[in-house]
Amino acid sequence: MSIFAGSRKCDLKILAEELGEIVYDSHKLKNLKKMILASKEYDEECAQECLNTTISERKEHERINEEIQERRREEEINERRRKEEYDEQKQKDEMEFELQKIHFGAEDRISNSVSNQNVDST
Repeated sequence: MSIFAGSRKCDLKILAEELGEIVYDSHKLKNLKKMILASKEYDEECAQECLNTTISERKEHERINEEIQERRREEEINERRRKEEYDEQKQKDEMEFELQKIHFGAEDRISNSVSNQNVDST
């Protein structure tokens, strides 16, 4: 199995820098591999250990970022849900208020009508 199995370009860039090599973003994956293998500081066992550590740290960082993103999505969903519930309750309250106004208006008209009938009958 290759020392580079499971590694990404970013992992190889870190390893090459650890070996004292100067790395540019323009370096291709195959060039990084050649650079690492040709390095004066290259020791297969040490390089494998360093690469494994680098990969593990990257994966842990990715996992943490995914958890953070998931929490943010959940918070956004919950916030939208709370806003919708608030808006629904507000609309319900406004409708209830309007119904009460209509009801009281009708009561006032009935009361006035009865009062007018009493005045007219006297």
